[in-house]
Amino acid sequence: MKKLQIAMLSSFYFPHKGGTERYVHDLSYALAERGHRVTIFSHFPGPVQQDPESMVQVVRIPAVWGPTYSPLLAPQPRGLLRSMDIIHSHAPPFYFLNHAAKMRHIPQVLTYHCDIEIPDRLGAIEIPNEPKQLLDRYFYKSTRLHLKKIDKIVATTKTYAETSETLKEFSYKVIPIGIHTSVYKEKLKQCEDRGCVRKEFEILFVGRLVATKGLWFLLQAMDILKTRGQQAHLTIVGSGEELLSLKLFVSNHKLEEMVTFAGQVEDDELFEYYSSSSLFILPSFVRLEAFGIVQLEALAMGVPLIVSDMPGVNEVIQKTGGGWLVPPKNPEALANQIQYAFQHREERLARARQGQENVFKMYDWSTISSQFEDLYLELIEQKGGRP
Repeated sequence: MKKLQIAMLSSFYFPHKGGTERYVHDLSYALAERGHRVTIFSHFPGPVQQDPESMVQVVRIPAVWGPTYSPLLAPQPRGLLRSMDIIHSHAPPFYFLNHAAKMRHIPQVLTYHCDIEIPDRLGAIEIPNEPKQLLDRYFYKSTRLHLKKIDKIVATTKTYAETSETLKEFSYKVIPIGIHTSVYKEKLKQCEDRGCVRKEFEILFVGRLVATKGLWFLLQAMDILKTRGQQAHLTIVGSGEELLSLKLFVSNHKLEEMVTFAGQVEDDELFEYYSSSSLFILPSFVRLEAFGIVQLEALAMGVPLIVSDMPGVNEVIQKTGGGWLVPPKNPEALANQIQYAFQHREERLARARQGQENVFKMYDWSTISSQFEDLYLELIEQKGGRP
């Protein structure tokens, strides 16, 4: 079988941290392990990998950024793209896609990471309904125009794709996100050798500290648990524009002994947080959260989940049985589920074991990258490209 030249187009890539960046990195290296040569094109500034022997290269394209946190003006690497067998874009944002899609002789794949949805609040500030609706409508119409340029759309979950108004009437293929399960098995072995002990009432959140992640509702739930006298401690790992306002909430509600802000941490330290936690919570409440890779990471490390019952996010729980679903934006329901999990230790541990087993079985990148490989070859054959 021919080894493919694959272009990965993503406006953001490491050192910028986020789910899309992790997805692009892990998929690229999984494909490289299958013998393909992958070039990641990204606008976000950072190091350039120029080792000619590496199967994954990184090309940085300088860009002028707009107020929507998206590149508005940048030179396009058409010369480099012409040598590719497949172009795989990641959106939103769609700037790369618009230019790459003009090269119609090369098959175009798009991983549709999420709908663009304006949240109804930013921290404690409510967004007026009329401008929110206007922006939502604009993004809906413009996104559908972009999607018409693609040969194959990939959605990461069935529940998200089925409930997306934007994807309605478009053909798509569902290929989930994965993790490198061997890494987590090794970390678990190291933890076992060291005699790691989980803290019985320790809760963990990992992610960017932005309004859409729902941390306000999680902190309100912690305040409810405090009034009930329920023992609990929350560690928040990550950074973002909501940090100051979240810290202010903690201070105003005298939650300092129940909430710790750990900031941005390196991977080794993150594994330590996973190994010492008894619950992982993902309280996101808008469709910008379409999967939640951190769910797979937590389950792989033996931590059961409590997550918002939203399309995409809920599918990990539904497929693995590794936790509980709660209504989004409902601090009372979230507090109730946390308390239930702490009061039913055996069920909590059973869900953790079941979730871990199913993540190792269903969400390994080696399996998922082979699905992309099959898709690429199918599209190349349909376009009459190189076999």
